[in-house]
This record gives sequence, structure tokens and C-alpha cells, in this order.
Amino acid sequence: MRKLAMTIIAMVVMMAMTVGAYADGMTADKAKNIAFKDAGLNASQVKALEVDYDDEDNVWEVEFKGKKNKNEYDYDIASSGLIVKKSIDYKYKKNKSKKKIGKKKARQKVAKASGISYKVIKKGSCKYKYKERKGEYTIKFREGHYKYEYEVLAPNGKIIEMEYKYVK
Repeated sequence: MRKLAMTIIAMVVMMAMTVGAYADGMTADKAKNIAFKDAGLNASQVKALEVDYDDEDNVWEVEFKGKKNKNEYDYDIASSGLIVKKSIDYKYKKNKSKKKIGKKKARQKVAKASGISYKVIKKGSCKYKYKERKGEYTIKFREGHYKYEYEVLAPNGKIIEMEYKYVK
């Protein structure tokens, strides 16, 4: 009898957690549409779409690739619709040059791409590294409740990866 009661309680708790994820109206479709809108794409411009609900973090995980630009997008979206994590892996032509645009120009490229003030970005870190036959700058900074990280190709300033996360 006690075992049966414990099983029923566990099932009720699991159902309540699942209902909680949907109680505010957030669905896989809504999460997908939020990610598409943020990426500037529509459903016909996307391939390899995966949408899952992460019970542990209480977020919708939306992953997809752009058909034309081949970029890889990864979003975590809270049930409120807030994007709590965004990551884009940009596809680009390989550039093996050891030339560098410099940290200032790399930060300026990030400011232009992100729409965040250069003064804010300058307060963060900017490190150069040469690995896997390419030079790149890793730029990290914080703005409001978000932490940002960008990777910029050193020879030409092309952004090859960006990620931001919501932090309290």
C-alpha cells in the first residue's frame, strides 16, 4: 500500500511539473517562433530543427541550421518567452593568415554586430589565440543581465561565433 501511495505521489508530481511547463501557454511552436524571429529567419529558411523541453532548467531548447547561410543556431527559451541563452556558430571560408586586425578593431566589429556600445565592450576582456591554423580574438563582456562571448577572426574581423546567457 505504501509503495502504491509513493508511486501515485511521484506520478502526480511529474504531471504537475509537465503541466507547469505549459501552464503559461508556452509551447514548442511558440518557442520555435521566438527563435526564428530572433534569428531573422522563417520556417522555410531552416533545416535540421530540434525542439525539446528541458525539465531540469525549465527552458525550451531550440536548435536549427540556416538553409542558405549554413549557420548553426542554439536557443534556450524560458516559459515566459525570454531568451536566456543564444549561441550562433557562423560558417565562413577558412582563412589561415596570421595577420591581425587588432583588439580595438575586433571590439568595434562586435559593437557593430551586437548593437552594444563600444565603451561597454571595451570594459570586458579581449584575448588573441592562434589555434587550429587560424587566429582569433575571444571577446567577453557583460551588459545588464547578460554575459556575452564573441569569437572574431583575427585577419578580417569576421564574427565566427557568438553566445549570450542570462545571469541574475
